[in-house]
Amino acid sequence: MERKTDRRTILTKTVIKDSLLELLAYSVYEKITVTAVCREAGVTRATFYLHYQNLDEVLDEALDDALRLTELDPKFGQFPSSHEAYFQSRENDEPDIDAFLPACQRAASNPKYRALFLNESMSHLILDKMYHKERAIRIPDIMAAHHLTEWEADIIFRYMLYGNFAVNKSLAWVKNEDWYHAQDVIRSFTAPKELRRKKGEAR
Repeated sequence: MERKTDRRTILTKTVIKDSLLELLAYSVYEKITVTAVCREAGVTRATFYLHYQNLDEVLDEALDDALRLTELDPKFGQFPSSHEAYFQSRENDEPDIDAFLPACQRAASNPKYRALFLNESMSHLILDKMYHKERAIRIPDIMAAHHLTEWEADIIFRYMLYGNFAVNKSLAWVKNEDWYHAQDVIRSFTAPKELRRKKGEAR
């Protein structure tokens, strides 16, 4: 029988997910136990297992919540045109520039989810989820922007996803002057040839 998702259920699950996120701020995922999460959340193990089968389910849902935030951006999924729009936004110092940034950066910008992206044991899980979540949008866009086959676009997408993640992580996900400069360099390097040529002629 399917359990009704009422307000109390939503609240309890949110408390459990938030508790896992708090524990991830100072412990690797592999060392976190259901008991520790229950203690942090102030719930019993029976309550925990009423909503989740294990910690992996909690983590998976927390990651979904974090990445779902990026889909609320009106520019989500606009890969080719976003290069030009990104540079225009940078030149005009527009406040919505972050909407053009990689999904992982936009999610990591939220203090609630930053622990996920800073935790050393989370990278492979986040990258795998992001790859499968965004490939249907990103690969066709890369194919069109760079005139590549699907196989070639998949390689470039992985390169960009894993590369962006590594750069952001090395800069501790802090959006300062160095960070924005790094994004400019990456955008310039990955922009379609036509846009790179146009930017070169404008100089």
